[in-house]
Amino acid sequence: MHRAGDPSPPCPRCGGRHPPGGACPPVRVSPSVGPAAGSPPGEAATLVTAPPDDTSLHPTMLFGGEGLPPPPTPVPQATDPLVGTQVGSFRLVRLLGRGGMGSVYLAEHPVIGSKVAVKFLHESLSENPQVVARFYDEARAVNLIGHENIVAIYDLNLLPPHRYYFVMEFLDGQTLHAAHHARHLTPAESIDVLLQLCDALQCAHERGVVHRDLKPDNVFLVTRGGKPHFVKLVDFGIAKLRGATVTSSGRTAAGLIVGTPEYMAPEQCDDGAIDARTDVYALGVMAYELLAGRLPFTGKTVTQLLLAHLQQQPPPLSQFAKAIDPELERVIMKALAKPAADRHADMARFAEALRAVRSRLGQGEGPGAGLPAAAVSPPPQPAPVAGPAARPAPPPPPVPPSSPVRVELSSGDSVRRLTAVEVTRGGLFLGAESDLPPLFSRVSLALFHPSLKARLQLTGEVVRHVSAAEAGGWHMAPGFAVQLVELTPEARAALTELAEATRGAPPPPRPGAAAPTPPTSQAAQLRELEERPAALHYGLLGLPIDAEFAEIRKASRALRARLEAIRERPEAPDQHQRASALLSRLDLAQHALSIPAERLLYDASRGNYLGVARCMAAGVPLALIEGRRREYLARHPGQEKAAQGHLSRARIAGKMKNHAAAVAAYEAALTADPLDLATLEAYVAYRRQGA
Repeated sequence: MHRAGDPSPPCPRCGGRHPPGGACPPVRVSPSVGPAAGSPPGEAATLVTAPPDDTSLHPTMLFGGEGLPPPPTPVPQATDPLVGTQVGSFRLVRLLGRGGMGSVYLAEHPVIGSKVAVKFLHESLSENPQVVARFYDEARAVNLIGHENIVAIYDLNLLPPHRYYFVMEFLDGQTLHAAHHARHLTPAESIDVLLQLCDALQCAHERGVVHRDLKPDNVFLVTRGGKPHFVKLVDFGIAKLRGATVTSSGRTAAGLIVGTPEYMAPEQCDDGAIDARTDVYALGVMAYELLAGRLPFTGKTVTQLLLAHLQQQPPPLSQFAKAIDPELERVIMKALAKPAADRHADMARFAEALRAVRSRLGQGEGPGAGLPAAAVSPPPQPAPVAGPAARPAPPPPPVPPSSPVRVELSSGDSVRRLTAVEVTRGGLFLGAESDLPPLFSRVSLALFHPSLKARLQLTGEVVRHVSAAEAGGWHMAPGFAVQLVELTPEARAALTELAEATRGAPPPPRPGAAAPTPPTSQAAQLRELEERPAALHYGLLGLPIDAEFAEIRKASRALRARLEAIRERPEAPDQHQRASALLSRLDLAQHALSIPAERLLYDASRGNYLGVARCMAAGVPLALIEGRRREYLARHPGQEKAAQGHLSRARIAGKMKNHAAAVAAYEAALTADPLDLATLEAYVAYRRQGA
């Protein structure tokens, strides 16, 4: 990554800066992009290199970035008028690729350096109401699902006069098409990818969304939590939404067939009814291609392909994958049945059948999963060592999942020993009842855990406080959150492995308190949820008021699963109705908090400036924030004047070095006028300076 003072010129190949003759940085791929102009048919999305990001700044970090190296300088693209344009809180850096409906750009936040992808609808299509509606439906569909294996969309807006766009997460990886053709995935890797897709699509189908364009180019593989083939499903541009204006058949309202011919189900080819089993068929085609190394049907024209899906039976999978397990072949061929009624009923049944095969073979997720035991070459055995005492070394003992992560925190001359309640790839939450470090203060941390080969030295910045009183209302431990900065690649890898090793471990008990026992009966679960504050969506989800969007999506999915399980199998006559009422509350909470523009309005109405800051970091356009502020002040007359009075007192207290009074006055000003960005920036700057 280029740092200030680096004299090396930009590389003409990748646009980054590195020593002459050095290797270009890793390839990064943008989501939802079709083949670039001039690419041969079937090629993956355009691949564009970008300088590596080693700052470890989380996109929703509150105005971070102090002391970090400047963002990389992009290569100018004079031929593209959008490059360099400010879109909301982000600046467009470079074009990543073009597809049939739009173009995707890499964009960076000028303050915190986070990267996103911005998808623009082609200007030539913006006058077609049906195309614009479909573009909006893509953002609606993704937000409605909210699954970790589906690309996240943060915002949807218009760049005047008629450039529609939405902001989504930037994926660092490659398409399934590119990964499989560069190095054929093993059967185990293929099954793992298919199971992740089944899980994501089952969640989509339960929300009334059918993808309708499943193909390897719409599946991205990234590295998450030490998992090298973590799936991100993209491009819901032609998804069928329950209640949308698209017909229930495979055609749009204009009568056009939608989909990719190689992966289209028979009902898509013949104007039939579209439902979840349409995606089952497309996933069956992908599974066939992954294991056989070829598609079940080929043709020189679109018509030949459509007729093949309608009339021809696919060749047996074992004809091309000689060592395939017969049961695995049966599972995949069932997904390719012509009548929808003969396929797996839904993605959950498809996944259940795949897991049964993997479990029956008894090879877990190793390289031989999906193949008969005789077809798997045994691993080489070490040569025996001479001597009677020679014995193979015993395997290392497994790390108990309950082992806590011990942390030594250094701030100034003091050292504290704490326990990490949660470890993520970008930060820690440390349990503490009192003496919380100041917000925005820099701290040094040393982490100890049996899974680490040595102590892990890290640097971070305190970004959140949770008092004991707040912890009780939010159903979490008291303490403080630390955003990690300046992570080296080695430290990042070790932290990722540590987060994976401690995932699911029970939180350490609070000092002097008995470990809480979660309610087990349905009656106890419903009673506990009904007692959560009805007027506060954060309270229903058990989250703090400055929760990140990923936390909101995760908590919403978990709570929905609990309530739907109770509603399907109630233990008492009234529990179905009570669970349904709570699901209605959850729908309202999810809609209000998971969409940045909606959450901005919700948080502003409650004076929650911390939630407003999260929305800003997620990319809510400045024009929208200013418009929301005008609406807020019109509904709350006198708040702007009150905020200015608090702000004057904050400035006076700051000049008099009365830090506590200044902070209290700043926070009172923001509570009165939470959308005043100038005051919010002044508050953050003062807290950082004071820390």
